[in-house]
Amino acid sequence: MNRREFENEKQYLQKVYQELDRQLEESKESTKSYKERLKQIRSSLWDDHGISSASDNKMMDIAQEIAELHQRGSHFGLQYENYKKLKAIEDKPFFARMDFHEEDQPMIEQLYLGIRSLIDEKSNEPLIYDWRAPISSMFYDYGLGSATYEGPGGLFRGEISLKRQFRIEDRELVYMFDNELKIDDEVLQEALAKHADEKMRTIVNTIQKEQNRAIRNDEDGLLLVEGPAGSGKTSVALHRIAYLLYRFRNSISSQNIVVFSPSRIFSDYISHVLPELGEENVFQTTFQDYAERFLGWDWDVESQMEAMESILQENDFERQKHLRNIAFKSSATFEEILQRLVSKITKEASYFLNIVYADKLVISAEEQEFLYNENYSYLPVNKRLEKIYQRIIFLLKPIKKQHFDELMKELEKQFGDENNSWWTLARLAVGQMREELNPILIRLRKHLRINSFELYKKLLTDNGEWSQVSEGISLPENADQSLANLDRGLIAFEDTIPLLYLIGELEGYPSRRKIRHVVVDEVQDYSPLQIKILTNIFPRANFTFVGDIFQSLNPYVWQSGKDSLEQLFRELNFSTVKLTKSYRSSKEIFNFLDSILEGKSQAETVLRSGNLPQIILTEKSNQLRAIKEHVDQCRSKGYKTIAIICPTTMECSRLHEELINTYPDLGLSVLTKENEPFRQGLVLLPVFLAKGLEFDAVILPDVSEEVYSHENHRHLFYVACSRALHELRMVSTEELSPFISGANNSSYDVVELSCSKC
Repeated sequence: MNRREFENEKQYLQKVYQELDRQLEESKESTKSYKERLKQIRSSLWDDHGISSASDNKMMDIAQEIAELHQRGSHFGLQYENYKKLKAIEDKPFFARMDFHEEDQPMIEQLYLGIRSLIDEKSNEPLIYDWRAPISSMFYDYGLGSATYEGPGGLFRGEISLKRQFRIEDRELVYMFDNELKIDDEVLQEALAKHADEKMRTIVNTIQKEQNRAIRNDEDGLLLVEGPAGSGKTSVALHRIAYLLYRFRNSISSQNIVVFSPSRIFSDYISHVLPELGEENVFQTTFQDYAERFLGWDWDVESQMEAMESILQENDFERQKHLRNIAFKSSATFEEILQRLVSKITKEASYFLNIVYADKLVISAEEQEFLYNENYSYLPVNKRLEKIYQRIIFLLKPIKKQHFDELMKELEKQFGDENNSWWTLARLAVGQMREELNPILIRLRKHLRINSFELYKKLLTDNGEWSQVSEGISLPENADQSLANLDRGLIAFEDTIPLLYLIGELEGYPSRRKIRHVVVDEVQDYSPLQIKILTNIFPRANFTFVGDIFQSLNPYVWQSGKDSLEQLFRELNFSTVKLTKSYRSSKEIFNFLDSILEGKSQAETVLRSGNLPQIILTEKSNQLRAIKEHVDQCRSKGYKTIAIICPTTMECSRLHEELINTYPDLGLSVLTKENEPFRQGLVLLPVFLAKGLEFDAVILPDVSEEVYSHENHRHLFYVACSRALHELRMVSTEELSPFISGANNSSYDVVELSCSKC
């Protein structure tokens, strides 16, 4: 790159900063002015409010001040939002330049791309284009040469003659270079070689073509983004949110979007991405949180993590039984049984009797049936019955009044000569009416109400009920255990989804109609029935699902025999974008991960070299020493984030106690709860909470056959190993796991740590 070009770019950067600083100062002063005026109005209103006998003129002044308060408050909000957006691009106003010559246009246009657009307010010319603008899409989709983009006026064609990328630090242009943004380009390689941050960061300057296709998809209502560990699925989902907020800024805001994360730790980890892109953060939750709110706080709802903990600690017989039950209750077969149960209950609830009170027909069975099947047919069963009950109560009112009058006449004949007051007789009449009416109301309440929990318990314990809807399928093995759990207020993980579905279908889903877009991360841990529940809860929303079938910790997915989420969720009619490249781990770690999956992932890796994964063979008595030694080695390389990953929280707690007792200055944090914030440094955590996170170095404290042996451990082991960017160290105190011993021995190094070395 010649010096003259570099100086020209520096001058352009100075021009950008001049305009940016001017707008920042103007926005800052305007925000300050609105804020001061708001304070003055509030102070004035406070002083005036004490005048209880204000004149008409005074009241008019107060009304005008209140109107101004609303107006100024609105302007303040707009100015403050504008100020935040300008501040978001202050450190790095742009990251790339693209020269584009549109067909039939005389001039080549120089387009500078950044997180946000910046307009020169004097000339009204764009200094920076937002990376989400239609024209900016060419930067990610094309190399030099012919290119097109879809804009508001249709399809535009032309030629890209230059693609240039920049590094800006402390308001200075550090370097620049021209390229075609190939997979091995300098910017991407530099980004991948960096150490892991405490929070996930934006990838606007390294978005690849396949990722861009998913980010800018605004046509498909149900989009599945499927890719291997480290393919940037979550980053794509978050940048997709930012794109949709830009693309549909007049119809949706951050308040119309919700993200389902695997844990609150992960929610905290990704919380910086949207603010870095200049957007407000969206509401983030977990399916577990939603399930607990849906089912009611009186119930103790077992999470998937708690279920996995239980499975990993069971003996082989109980484990296999537990896995079969979870798989069955997540299956399409059980879903069909539940659907037949709903149909059966819906039909049975339509049988009514004539309601008679005081020898008068309140409502006929035929009229109730008409209301149920016609007027209220759009409602779930329980709400139909509630409507009919309210209708009966309404129709009872005139009959009750007439019957009261009749009783009063009779009572006056019987007791009128005994100096009883009207109130005394009225109390007698009301008491008699209650005795007559209460049995009727109790029967009505019993008949016109659905209890989904009791119906589910009956399904699993009543052979007659089960046989009517199961079509010859045997009762689940753990039916008695489910009943015992429900009787003591516990909903097991395998019963949570069926109960949510049954309650939703019979009693109604808690519809959230203002939500317009839902992102479901780690969707490989969801069953198809879970997704159906979500689409019913958010009936007006489009969905983005991201995941990788090989990272699933759901036994249903393990036992499905499917090699892709597209196959697993075929009946849900997703559109699918497949990400095929992994950007996280070095090629050495990637090759080891591929051997764990026996080559089934069919993914590619970015050719970034590093060290081979290490297997440290040692005695049980040296395990802590081995861990400490490799923590020190990783720290000496300057790694900021080091994770020690165990299969369970119980193992984490045990190992944490042993490590801090032996090495009190180790500086070790432990994460064993889903609602804790993510922490940088050396952290000890279970596999389930490590999902979605990445670390400079990962240490597995025991990869012996005793720990990772069964086929259902394969995904667990893969998830743990795939968290590593640069270093993967594994300690083994017994016979190696078959997932390692069965791999190509050239994919890892073996180091022996004997007592003499300790």
